[in-house]
Amino acid sequence: MASTSTSSSSSSSWTPIKLTSSDGKTFELKQEFVNKANMLKQMLADLGYSEEEGNYPDEGIPLPSVAGEALEKIVEWLTLHEAEDPKTDDYRQMHRFNRNVKKEDVTLFDKCFPRPKLANVINAAYYLEMPDLIDTLIKYTANNLEGKTAEQMSTWLEIPLKKDEKKKEAEDEGEGGSTEKRERVDNA
Repeated sequence: MASTSTSSSSSSSWTPIKLTSSDGKTFELKQEFVNKANMLKQMLADLGYSEEEGNYPDEGIPLPSVAGEALEKIVEWLTLHEAEDPKTDDYRQMHRFNRNVKKEDVTLFDKCFPRPKLANVINAAYYLEMPDLIDTLIKYTANNLEGKTAEQMSTWLEIPLKKDEKKKEAEDEGEGGSTEKRERVDNA
């Protein structure tokens, strides 16, 4: 089992919040990180846990929709942005056209290769309702796709184009069709 933890600079002892991914990996988060994940914040509040009382559960909170690899990237992102407060909706609305992404975020997300790993991080961010991370991921993806042709986008995203799929299907059918014709000719 993987365990990720960071130490708090403001106090020598801190009680981590444990999260367990769908593949059984356990991660330890600082309590402050919960404020950046609305789903976790709401879940803990619904279960009677609060940051004020510091009475978070001892056992890991299961996240059946989040794989360990994606959760690891999210914990890394949270650690990179530890000193930042969650941004408000008004702030995000005012800065929605600003597509600047911090270099450390670019470096982190560039490691999400092959691209389905990046998709898993995006899905996990949406599942955990992390608007700041979602905003960063959208900008990162948009910056990497801007000005590219459909073929280049397809290559970057590692998704085949529809026309490529149709060509492949036609080639597959063409090969099968010619085999059938050969069989008919051979039997005649």
